[in-house]
Amino acid sequence: MSRATIIHEPVTMPSLLIDIYKTNDIYSGLGQFSYNFAKHLCNAFSEKYELHFLGKSNIQIGKNCQYTFVPVNWQKRFFPGFNKKYDLWHSLHQFPSHKPSKHSLHILTIHDLNFLIEKKSAKANKYMNKLQKNIDHADVLTVISEYTKQQVLLHFTIKNKPVYTIHNGVELSVFPGAKVPDYIEDANFFFTIGVFHPKKNFHVLIPLMHSFPNMKLVIAGNKNSAYAKKIEALIYSNNLKGRVILPGEINDEEKYWLYTNCKAFLFPSIAEGFGLPVIEAMLAGKPVFLSKYTSLPEIGGSVAYYWESFNADHMTEVMHKQLKEFQKNSKIISGEIIKHAQKFSWDTCIQQYLKLYDNLLCQERD
Repeated sequence: MSRATIIHEPVTMPSLLIDIYKTNDIYSGLGQFSYNFAKHLCNAFSEKYELHFLGKSNIQIGKNCQYTFVPVNWQKRFFPGFNKKYDLWHSLHQFPSHKPSKHSLHILTIHDLNFLIEKKSAKANKYMNKLQKNIDHADVLTVISEYTKQQVLLHFTIKNKPVYTIHNGVELSVFPGAKVPDYIEDANFFFTIGVFHPKKNFHVLIPLMHSFPNMKLVIAGNKNSAYAKKIEALIYSNNLKGRVILPGEINDEEKYWLYTNCKAFLFPSIAEGFGLPVIEAMLAGKPVFLSKYTSLPEIGGSVAYYWESFNADHMTEVMHKQLKEFQKNSKIISGEIIKHAQKFSWDTCIQQYLKLYDNLLCQERD
């Protein structure tokens, strides 16, 4: 009697594509988010998926997992049908340059709706329409804060699409031998950082410096904007030249030194989807003073201090009171601040995404 031949079909792993095209501008906010997402995903990745990254192959992601780069071209950008089918396609930003074919399960991550504040009505409506189309084409949405989720539900038609909140991962690169920047004479300074745009609200900080005569203020970030010129004029008119310092864009070593040596971090922003610098400052154990708007109370939690208004007297009173309290128990309070910030780790973020990938792909197989 002849034996039947058993043919073992090759086991195919589900294919997962992560769109990291924004690493094309590696130093932009979305470029850094995409790069760190890919790097930490590789660190935590298991071999149960076939992993692909959409983007330029000159980005060094890591050696902890097997992956392939999917090259980009104009056909794939403007005609999604040219993109091959993947079991799961994850766009890491709400306005992706490349979109999946209709045969791929699609996750769209939405960071913020800041364009509603930043843009004039005609342009804001254009962004609204574009984002609505992207939402319509997605199967699942993720957002980086509960605040962003509420804004999305308020302004867009979601239908029955699931929306998951997964906070950003944050890490503060450590430079043990970081040098004192040339523009710093002593450690009596407040610090803030961000793009020089009206939404950052930096101008409300300038008058405060009259109430802190022994302190300086460092506002770091690209200062090639009309708003930066307004800040410079305000510094001059308040006779604060030399006490309010605008060093421009800074590198990671400078940033680390400023976070770890400032007396406090000040962030009066009125438009944030998350607020990454807040957690960076907290990882250094520093007291942070925030506006009460948008996502900041959610991210800062109970260990941050909040301004209820931007009246200079009120802001000064809050700072004097809370800095005094901080100094009384600085070691204990600093530890509580660091503990809070550590909740926003990249490990936590990536594990939540891996769980979501697992659940979605299991549903597809069922």
